[in-house]
Amino acid sequence: MDDKDLFEQLRSGPFSRNGFDENLRRKINENLDNPRRRAKRPSFLRLSVVGASFLLIAIVTVALWGWDGFGAERKGEELAIPTEQASSAAVSDEEDETNKLPHSAVVIGLRKDETDMRSSYRTVVVAPENDRLKEIGSGEGIWMPYGQDFWQIEAVDDPLGKGDQQLVAHLKGVKSIAPEYKGDKDASRLKRTEKLLYAGDRYVSILQTTNVDTQGRTVGQSDVVVNLLQTLKPANRAANLDALSMENVSLNEALGIDDPAAQVNRWAVVRENNAWVAKEALKVSGVYDAEEIRRWPTVDVRLEKTKVVKDVPLALDWSEVTLIEPDAVDAFTSQDGDVAVIVSDDRIQLVPYRLPESERTPVTIDLAANESVVMVQWAIQEQYVENWKKWFGEWFADSSR
Repeated sequence: MDDKDLFEQLRSGPFSRNGFDENLRRKINENLDNPRRRAKRPSFLRLSVVGASFLLIAIVTVALWGWDGFGAERKGEELAIPTEQASSAAVSDEEDETNKLPHSAVVIGLRKDETDMRSSYRTVVVAPENDRLKEIGSGEGIWMPYGQDFWQIEAVDDPLGKGDQQLVAHLKGVKSIAPEYKGDKDASRLKRTEKLLYAGDRYVSILQTTNVDTQGRTVGQSDVVVNLLQTLKPANRAANLDALSMENVSLNEALGIDDPAAQVNRWAVVRENNAWVAKEALKVSGVYDAEEIRRWPTVDVRLEKTKVVKDVPLALDWSEVTLIEPDAVDAFTSQDGDVAVIVSDDRIQLVPYRLPESERTPVTIDLAANESVVMVQWAIQEQYVENWKKWFGEWFADSSR
């Protein structure tokens, strides 16, 4: 009787008589009397079919459990985010949803060039009101944030000369009588024009052109200077006719770096390719204007997010800008990316561009001929936004009376 026969017997159910009957006893005795010689097999091959079946079931069960666990682990790896990242992502999504509403305030400084080299200036303030952008007002001069305060830069008739302009700055627009110049009496012959090219968080970039010197000689000399704002205090200007030139700040000094590329003493800040850039003075003699300065070599340094220019790079692709305004020539965006200032030849649009187009309420500022942007400064924290709205509401109301 081989294993197969034995297995068939085992399958037939419980044995009678404690598991033995006469037929089975006879077959066992026959096998004892006539044993069959078999080749010895390894123990792992001598498993009974029952043992093999149980082993097979166990293997399949373990495999299925392992596969399911592996799949779950893989799925977990794909879907799980570390707690810190998940929290950040959730906060980011929440903030992203909130920040779509306009919440940044902006002051925009504009320069209008006249035919006689003189210029006039104005500042426009736009801020959110009830989740919509609103023009708070506009006033004469360039109102530049400096630290926790604002200074008003204005062009005044040069008290020492015969008509041209001088740039001076007053804290919070409070004008004081400039001290009388005590220097060379012949200085009254000076004829000089100053044009603001850029006003930043701390610095001003100025084109200064002298037509007649203090000796009364016609000279025709232009110069570009970059100064700290406080250089424009009336007392400082009155004490030193050449204060701007003598207190000029080099590019390396302004940036607070030591970069060979920025070892430039005479430079100007102008707008190029949607960014404020440094232009190295190409001409050191003769008269030139703001348009010629734009053609000077651009210094290979970044001004954005520095002490000179607080602005961040434009947050929109140019294709997105022209989709909003096909005639756009320049654009700025808030550090929080909620508001865009889009400049065309004849107007400026302020757009909460992250809102659906149907929900946007842009503010439009008309530009005069030969009027250009020389300053864009933002407030993104609620405290500063509210302060700006309050201050300019008062300052511009006072100036309009």
